[in-house]
Amino acid sequence: MQLTAFTGPYTVGDNIGGIGLRFWELACALAEAGIDVHLVCPPGSDTTWSSDRVRVTVFDEDTWRTVVETSDAVMTGAEADTRVILHAHTTGRLLIAETGVPVEQLDYDRLRNAPDPADAYQEVMDQYLLQVVTADHLLARSDVERAGLYATLAALGRLTPAEHTRSRTLDHLVSLLPIGFGARADAVLATTPITAQPVEFCWSGGIWDFYDTEAVCAATALLRDEGMSVRTRFLYAPPPDQEILEAARLHRAIEEYGLQDLVLLHPGPLRHSERDSLMLATRALVCLARPGVENELCHRLRLRDALLYRTPVVVDSHGASGDWMRRLGIGLAVDTHDVRQVADAMAALTRDDHQLTACLHAIERERPLHRIEANTGPLLRALTDGRPATWADRRWRDEVVAQILARRPALAHSPLQLV
Repeated sequence: MQLTAFTGPYTVGDNIGGIGLRFWELACALAEAGIDVHLVCPPGSDTTWSSDRVRVTVFDEDTWRTVVETSDAVMTGAEADTRVILHAHTTGRLLIAETGVPVEQLDYDRLRNAPDPADAYQEVMDQYLLQVVTADHLLARSDVERAGLYATLAALGRLTPAEHTRSRTLDHLVSLLPIGFGARADAVLATTPITAQPVEFCWSGGIWDFYDTEAVCAATALLRDEGMSVRTRFLYAPPPDQEILEAARLHRAIEEYGLQDLVLLHPGPLRHSERDSLMLATRALVCLARPGVENELCHRLRLRDALLYRTPVVVDSHGASGDWMRRLGIGLAVDTHDVRQVADAMAALTRDDHQLTACLHAIERERPLHRIEANTGPLLRALTDGRPATWADRRWRDEVVAQILARRPALAHSPLQLV
């Protein structure tokens, strides 16, 4: 079985992160299960990351169609190149898609400042609908994202009595691959030396406009004024080609509160090979967001870090990530409008041994359950079964694809990338 996964705008190599890292770890897990995986990545990726059953190549305009045609299955993720999706569908490849209702894009600078934001967002929605219509199997990162996919499938007409008869759980159509980590990452971690300056907290992902970095700064200033100094290291600067309002708010808050020695900004791009040492030198994580629809429908990929690095997390209580964290017990959820509550949670994870121990015990309990290798069963069955669509289903899908392309013909000719 040859699975080709197109990582879209997300590189694989020492600058890997986000969805690129998730695809890489999934590829390694599938390879261990006997699947040959070909990762097709954007320029800047490192082909030396190839191994016995995982091959990394750079996307080539002259060859990508042949790559699709010679694969048994094709996988795409967020910000997918819709030309790939359409060619895989047209040539009858088994199509796997990891996607969710596109709401965080509403906060993206490139969409917010587009000449016609409403039309730009409708293009994002049409890309999403194209994936859901053509995919033979869909992957969700959380229960709430899976519920969103069920609703989309029902609205599109793919939730039929025949599909329900085949499986009441619908796991042949949609499966849950929760936020987690692979065995390979765990093995690498075991041999990583700690060379970084220790800090109490780490903001381990990017800065986007739905986050609330000001709450971290206000809580840090409150603790400092009460005689307790905690430091937070931000690992990633915002993209240089986008206007990230939250990044400006962070810099302003550091100046206003005088936190230059307590809120540390990593200088320059962070290589993946440096990341483990920085994370191992961290006592806990912090990731706070503002209330909003993005927060209600998304589990943040960086929550993987809490489980992999055994670091409890302070997260906001406004949405799905806070619900997930509370259910697992691996950290503390706070109302970001209450600076006292944020400060108390940060103090608890650095000074309260009882609270810290309870979170660490919960992390050890959950780690095996969130290994990627423990959650690939439905996907592996979909790959090995490879059941083609029925004639009626195929005809229906073709009709819906034609409708999408009639209102959005650009999807057949150029990839849509917002990040």
